[in-house]
Order: sequence, then C-alpha cells, then structure tokens
Amino acid sequence: MQTPSGTFALVRGVPKTFHRAITPSESTEPIDVERAREQHERYCQALEGLGLKLIRIAADDRFPDCPFVEDTALVLGDRVIITAPGAEARRGETGAIEQALENYMTLYHIQSPATLDGGDILLIDEHVYVGLSSRTSSLAAEQLRQILADTRYDVTPVAVDGILHLKSACTYLGDDVIVYLPGHLDDDFFARYERITVPRNEAHAANCLSINGTVLVPAGAPETRAHIENAGFDTLEIDISESHKVGGGLTCSCIIF
Repeated sequence: MQTPSGTFALVRGVPKTFHRAITPSESTEPIDVERAREQHERYCQALEGLGLKLIRIAADDRFPDCPFVEDTALVLGDRVIITAPGAEARRGETGAIEQALENYMTLYHIQSPATLDGGDILLIDEHVYVGLSSRTSSLAAEQLRQILADTRYDVTPVAVDGILHLKSACTYLGDDVIVYLPGHLDDDFFARYERITVPRNEAHAANCLSINGTVLVPAGAPETRAHIENAGFDTLEIDISESHKVGGGLTCSCIIF
C-alpha cells in the first residue's frame, strides 16, 4: 500500500497564551492549556513512533496559534515555500519556521498581498490542490504555480465554502483514497479518488494524518475510523480535543518531509 511518507517532522510547542488562539465563531468552549500541552506531547510521541525524527521549536507566547506550524510553510520536493498566513496576527510565526528549515532545502516565499495557509494545501502525489478559502487567495495559488513551474508538480485551485481550510474538509490517505466531508467543496471535484465519507457528527475526522503506513485518526470518530480500517489502512487514534476547539486538526501541528 502506497501512503504518504517522511523522515522528519517539525513541531512547535504550545504557548501559555494558547487559550487566546483564533477560534471558530461557533466555538464557546474554554481552552485548557495544560491539557493541550499533554495532548501535543502524545501527538509528538506518536509521530516518533511512526519513525519520524522530530525538529522541535520552542513555543512563542506572542503567537497563540504557533503550534499549528502547517500553516506557515509547505515542503514540496527540495523546496520549502514560506507562506503568508491569512490571519494577520499569525504572520510573525513564519520567522522561526524559516530559520529551522533553511538548512534542509531551498527557500521560497509567498509575497504580499497574496495570503496562503498551509492548511489549504492538499498534496496528492504530484497534484497540489490549493483551497481558495477565507485564508488563502487566488493570487497565492498563482505565485505557487510560478514557484513550481520547473518541477513535476501541477497546481489546481479548489473553491472552499463554509469551513476554515481545504484540509478541514478532506485529507489524503494514500492509494487514491481520501476522507471527505460533503458540503464544502464541489462534490465532483475529487471524483477521481475513492472517497470515505465522513458523517456530519464526526466532521472533525475529515482531517486525518496518513504517514509511513499508518493513519492517525482523531478521537471521537469511531465510524470514520472503522471505514478507514475497512479500506485496508492501519489506524492510530489520537486525542487532540483542545486543538479542535480552535479549529485545529491532526495535520495542523507538524510539517513532514
């Protein structure tokens, strides 16, 4: 079975200001920062258990959302593209990420006024799907196309509606299989792939993390997990309930390469 793979995972600690992270408008639940830290550490241990070497960056209390490193950079082949996060308050997060990755590969940058969150990038083999959401602009998709013009990657914009990021609605498991939450994308857009439909009461499970032969599935999604296992994938359940309160998913807290 061919699934996404990697050697390294860049992660960042949970700041004491995490309770002030940007929350979805419908969220009213208070954030337990200590529990978030405990959950994040178990998440990191799970990544190590899947054979990844962790690159750890310290939390920065100036940036409540800083654990969600996925939004700050994309790794595509031998290139890392430093993003321009759609939330202005998050743009200072990219400096530490750039410093941590600059010795591994060639750096590129999304330039203002374009905005791009890594959570809007879905990579399936050589296809780079760019979610056009409230955080990511069509101008960023065009800049990304130019950065990758001499590579094997092709860039395809995808309209996203009523949800934070493209990967809040679908993620790739491998072997042409995606998990998919209906209602936020053109339902015909990913028709070429086999889709595991996520029930509305398990909407958070549309964001799974498939790496090195195992699919990390968020706790509280038994139906989705069963469907993933029935499709032939090994799974590991991870509780990130505190991240869910601020719109975070399993892909959000690492950059794998």
